[in-house]
Amino acid sequence: MSRQPGSDGWRPRLGWLGVLWMAVVALALAGCSKGEAQGQETNTAGLPVYKLSVQKFKYSGMPASIKSGESIITLTNREAGAVTHEFVLLGLSSGKTANDIVADAKQKGDKAEEDFLSFGEVADVNTGSTHAGVFSLPPGTYALACFEKGKIGGGEGAVHATIGMTFQFTVA
Repeated sequence: MSRQPGSDGWRPRLGWLGVLWMAVVALALAGCSKGEAQGQETNTAGLPVYKLSVQKFKYSGMPASIKSGESIITLTNREAGAVTHEFVLLGLSSGKTANDIVADAKQKGDKAEEDFLSFGEVADVNTGSTHAGVFSLPPGTYALACFEKGKIGGGEGAVHATIGMTFQFTVA
């Protein structure tokens, strides 16, 4: 008697498997890419890869300007102790800057994230880990911001954006 998918009551959830597969491929391709320009690499699918890292609650490695379209952005948490970071990719309307995100986060905490147009995020990146996301961005001004709370080594802390964990860039 042959087994049929789901005959034992278990069915694979293709949505989660697809997301997992995309993440694995993105990370593998990001790791195998060759450098083209400062802060940018290209994977075998031809997408630009931007390798962002965070250390001492500051982002680094992202260029000030990137080309519009699809790209992969990775985040590596290089903190000295255990703490979780993220980046939320926010669109900035005309006249707004990353400083407006900082000011809003000081007033509203992590609820400030809702005041800006989100283009996605790479979340829950623990110390020593790297996570990646694929983003499709039209021309405009954007910022990366961390709305995680916590201190290095554990414990409750301020929303990281309130201490300046933001990075502004343009997409042309």
